[in-house]
Amino acid sequence: MSSTTVVLSEKEALRARLEDSREKWLAAVQGIGEQDALFSPGEGQWNILQVAEHVATAERQMLTMWKKLSAPGTAPREKDGMIVSAQGDRNKKNPAPERSVPTGRFQSLKDAVAAFVENREATMAALNEVEDFRGKVVEHPLAGVCDGYQLFLIMALHPVRHVFQVEEIKAAPGFSK
Repeated sequence: MSSTTVVLSEKEALRARLEDSREKWLAAVQGIGEQDALFSPGEGQWNILQVAEHVATAERQMLTMWKKLSAPGTAPREKDGMIVSAQGDRNKKNPAPERSVPTGRFQSLKDAVAAFVENREATMAALNEVEDFRGKVVEHPLAGVCDGYQLFLIMALHPVRHVFQVEEIKAAPGFSK
């Protein structure tokens, strides 16, 4: 198997994950009214609008990080599996990096969702342009040094982690059913 085949299959796998997580995220927030998007399940917990702001903002920031800060280097391939397992585990709650903490960037859930869609389209376009995922690295604020494949993997899995959070908010006592 040539290295080109491996890179192409990794790119196709990432494309499928990015598309799948986009659909899961959009399904999770579909039909939520603007008032319901402001419901917080408890003191210090984000509401759905804040989660949506974080998801949209983090996507844009990770893509910007890749475009502006990627440098030649490699990261251990074992990190691929660690990223997959960490993103799926809502029992371990990581604090959001300061730059992606919700600050009221969007006035409505509709605006935050539109920004996510726009940012995901930019991510998909960037994915098409990447030629060497494994030969460039960035420093992710939580995952540390990641190669391009790993960063795009985080971008693909991140919204799904927050789908679980949105479902938790919807299930909380007091949320409009």
